[in-house]
Amino acid sequence: MNPSDLPAVLYVDDDALNLRVFEANFGQKFRIFRCSTPAEALTLLEQKRNEIGVILSDQRMPGMTGVELLERARSLAPDAKRMLVTAYSDMQAVIDAVNRGQVSRYFVKPWDRAEVLAALEDGLKIARLELRVREVEGRMMKAERLATLGQVTAGIAHELMGPVGYLSQNVASLRRDLECVVQYASKHLASDPAPDVASVLEDLPSLLQDLASGADHLRGVALGLRAQARGDDMEASADVAEVVSFAVKLARAEVRDRARITTMGEPVKVTFGPVKLCQVLLNLIVNAAQAMEGTGRPGRIEVRWSSRDQDVVLTVADNGCGIPQELQEKVFQPLFTTKPVGIGTGLGLSICKELVAQFGGTVRLSSKQGTGTEVELTLRRGPLP
Repeated sequence: MNPSDLPAVLYVDDDALNLRVFEANFGQKFRIFRCSTPAEALTLLEQKRNEIGVILSDQRMPGMTGVELLERARSLAPDAKRMLVTAYSDMQAVIDAVNRGQVSRYFVKPWDRAEVLAALEDGLKIARLELRVREVEGRMMKAERLATLGQVTAGIAHELMGPVGYLSQNVASLRRDLECVVQYASKHLASDPAPDVASVLEDLPSLLQDLASGADHLRGVALGLRAQARGDDMEASADVAEVVSFAVKLARAEVRDRARITTMGEPVKVTFGPVKLCQVLLNLIVNAAQAMEGTGRPGRIEVRWSSRDQDVVLTVADNGCGIPQELQEKVFQPLFTTKPVGIGTGLGLSICKELVAQFGGTVRLSSKQGTGTEVELTLRRGPLP
């Protein structure tokens, strides 16, 4: 294994010759950081705490003993193995530190190369194993949370179906009843004009249509959630303009007072379920709206799409706060979020990417901190009308 792939060894000694000797003996075998003072070592630990597998320090140093340094280092790199190099005159203090658990190993000057080499190899092996254990534990926790989320999703879908059914039935009944009311009111308005009442009557059909569309969408969401929980796929294609229009309506509460949203694109269909595409767009639009917080400038969100060869490129762009470069590769990971606790779940973008991939598409994100973010979806073009 390449030394650069291993956790590093931090060696601390105020004697420059000892530092060079240590490097000459072990530099080809391990990745080594060398420090000549305790202060320098503590500063390096703060910066590279996750890279250090073993800390080896000389016991006698100006201003702080090796035992004191290793005790300070415990809080900065708790998993690193702590070892000391000591003279016979300091043996009792070192033995006491070992008994207290402050030090795991010690070597008496002049140290034996084979003994130190074996100890460093053992310490780094343990460090690698502990790192892998933490990674596996992290993956298991994520998998468990996602599995629980899947069960909750199926339950939500089941619970939604009942109220959605009542809503659809009541909207249909309301539409029939209002027809009678409108006919009756229209006769009276002919002889006794009332502009306000006439305006309300004129708006009622579109309001009812919005309710009916909302009920249909909720039903589609419930069916989509249930299908996703079962691993089924029930949808075929979606009209991009229709889905974008509906997603913008659903996002109004989040976008209002934060940004102005514009849409632009040609009539085109994509091979993507309309409910799932709406879910993706809603996530992206809401994220864009929330990215306006604290920018101090008028918010702008653009949703645009166009055909390209056999694909359709659908883009959601904003002029919000942007995403730091070092976090851009992580934003699509499940359960990763940059939002405060209670605001984000860390699932929105990961679900978007998963849904797009299910339908043979790709997602590309580009962002500049302080300027804005652009998410580009490349989707397969659907069947021609």
